[in-house]
Amino acid sequence: MKIPEYTEGPEALEKFKRGMVALFKVPKSAVLRTKKQPKKAASSRKSKRSDKD
Repeated sequence: MKIPEYTEGPEALEKFKRGMVALFKVPKSAVLRTKKQPKKAASSRKSKRSDKD
């Protein structure tokens, strides 16, 4: 298993800035949108039977 390397200081800040710029410059057409599924209609409640005889 590869051990992760941690960078600190100005080099880490530069990598972070570069990553954020690349992340937010992605065209919207490249991002896959999920289709919303239609909501089910609410079922009607059955009326309770009265106990009167």
